[in-house]
Amino acid sequence: MKKIIVFRFSAMGDVALVLPALITLLKNNEKIEITVVTRPKFAVFFQNIDRLKVHEVDFENQFKGISGIFRLFSILKNTKPNYVFDLHSNLRTLLLKSLFFFTKSKTFTFDKGRKEKSELVKNRNFKPLKHTTERYLDVFKRAKILDQKVLLNTETPAFKISNSFEIKISNFLRGKGKTIGIAPFAQHLGKIWPLENYKKLIELINTHYPNVKILLFGGGEKEKIAIDNLILNTKNTENLVGKFNLSEELALISKLDLMISGDSSNMHLAALSGIPVISIWGSTHEYAGFGALFQNPENSIQIPKENLECRPCSIYGNKPCARKDYACLNWITPEMVFERLKTIF
Repeated sequence: MKKIIVFRFSAMGDVALVLPALITLLKNNEKIEITVVTRPKFAVFFQNIDRLKVHEVDFENQFKGISGIFRLFSILKNTKPNYVFDLHSNLRTLLLKSLFFFTKSKTFTFDKGRKEKSELVKNRNFKPLKHTTERYLDVFKRAKILDQKVLLNTETPAFKISNSFEIKISNFLRGKGKTIGIAPFAQHLGKIWPLENYKKLIELINTHYPNVKILLFGGGEKEKIAIDNLILNTKNTENLVGKFNLSEELALISKLDLMISGDSSNMHLAALSGIPVISIWGSTHEYAGFGALFQNPENSIQIPKENLECRPCSIYGNKPCARKDYACLNWITPEMVFERLKTIF
């Protein structure tokens, strides 16, 4: 049995997108065991899967700084991995990979496609790039532990939820009927559709689908307060911030009838859970390789490039708007999203 170590530390959506590639590898190679090295909060993504385990790494305390990296290496090398895969490609993983170079382990790094993405943003070559999950898969093929002809496993849900979480969520949803999840927030401003538009969308849903329950997702006190204000005096809505841990949220997401989200981790979690996802795109673009996997392309709501040539202006949504008006987001109306919703409900 070959032993494999995989590094991916952040961000949440990027870590989750590793899972379909690992499932594909496991299903097509019965002679391997995989250890995913990641942050403790992301361990839930990889639970309950045969021949797959997680090594949790706390970089803020136990493995802080350069000395922490050396300490982590000294622990991991004792597992005597045959292969080490860097699916993150940052300074930490570069150092770890360099250390493993002096062992008998074979080391490989995935290709982020930085040049292609730069050309996409600079409007030099506007075309769909390979999806990030496919890039993860490619590195296993390059290591020759996966046949070149193998295609990405598309079975969903990808996550394996424990029965205890399934039971808790089933009890929570009992009597609620059809449910729509809305995840209005993202890490960067260029990905966040104005909250007043979400409010108008919720009003449209309530008017036309009065028996549908709307559940709002977020994290932290700031987002909790923002959602409370958003749904104030609004019926059929519930703020979920702080009510469930990540394992429970995954169980809940898998039972939704629809998720509406920006380009964020919740978009990826819902897509990997096998439910319909309507994604709202602003300064970023799915062509960069971060689109919602296994979804109907028409579920992506965005202003076409022929109407707004500056899109995309950023890969991650972290650059300020050169126009100063975020037209990419503000030109998307609640009615546009609702029209797409009607094709699903």
